[in-house]
Order: sequence, then structure tokens, then C-alpha cells
Amino acid sequence: EAKSSYDYGCVMLYFTPNEDVVDFQNDITTSDLYTADDNGGYGLETEAHCTLLYGLHEEVELNTIEEVLSKIKFGECIVQNPSLFENDKFDVLKFDVGYSSKSDSFLHKANNELSKLPHTTDYPDYHPHMTVAYLKSGMGKKYVDILNSNVSSFRIIPTHAVYSQPNGTKTNIKIK
Repeated sequence: EAKSSYDYGCVMLYFTPNEDVVDFQNDITTSDLYTADDNGGYGLETEAHCTLLYGLHEEVELNTIEEVLSKIKFGECIVQNPSLFENDKFDVLKFDVGYSSKSDSFLHKANNELSKLPHTTDYPDYHPHMTVAYLKSGMGKKYVDILNSNVSSFRIIPTHAVYSQPNGTKTNIKIK
């Protein structure tokens, strides 16, 4: 059962899932996946997204998020460089998310504008990424090697944003 409330809110940019990534996820050995509970928490990432900002305080209202995002033109992204975030509990298998044009910077611009709102973060540097799966500690390297040999990079277009509020409410937001 999902938590009904969280310490912080976050804004995420969603994409249509890439077929190569979904096929790859289907090939991950189930026993290699990290699950936090009996309900399968973590494991495979089933919602293709890139977090724009995590850590928003509860007083940040939906209309404020909508206003910030309405001023940003989101475009095509390049998803590349399979790699890991590692910690004692699990490995996070992920891709870096960048821009198809060197003149673009809409992910960083969105993060910068959202960061002006009340929030808390332990990560001052923004590194846009798309999570593929949560794996048991030490299992990630073999999957990075497989991804590097099979899915080097692909283009992806965002479909919408989601504001996930600390009270558990998730709201889709149109983007341009």
C-alpha cells in the first residue's frame, strides 16, 4: 500500500516509455531487483520520467508549479550514458537525460526556477536522469555493461509534468 503522505513534494517530467528500455527491463533477472517491501516497492521503474525538483515544501501550491512550468518550452531530450547511483542498500540503474540541441537547457531552467520555491535538498547540483530499475547492491554493473552494448542512446519527447504533493496528491500538468 502506497504512503498517503510524504516529507516533500516533487515535480517530474514524464515521457512515453521507450520500447528498447521496456524490452531491456523485461530481461532483468527478478532476483537481481531490489524490493523494499512485500508489495514490490522499488524494483523496475514503470513510469518513464525525469525529476525536475524533489524537496518542495507543503506550502507550495499547484497553481504556482503550473505558473513556473508554463513559462518553459520543453523539447526533445537525448537519453544516454547508462550508469549507476550506488549506495549500501541498492544500485539505481539510470540514463542521463540531456538535450538534442546545445542551445537547449529547459530541464536545468525548470530546475532553477522551481528551486526558487521553498524546498529542501541534499543535492545542490542538478543531474537530470531517468531511472530504469533499482537493483540489489552490487548487481548494477552487469546491467550497465549490457545497456552500453545494446541501447546507447535514444531521443524522447516529454508528454506532461506531474506535481506530486507531500499529501500524496498527484496532478498532471500540461506542458508546452
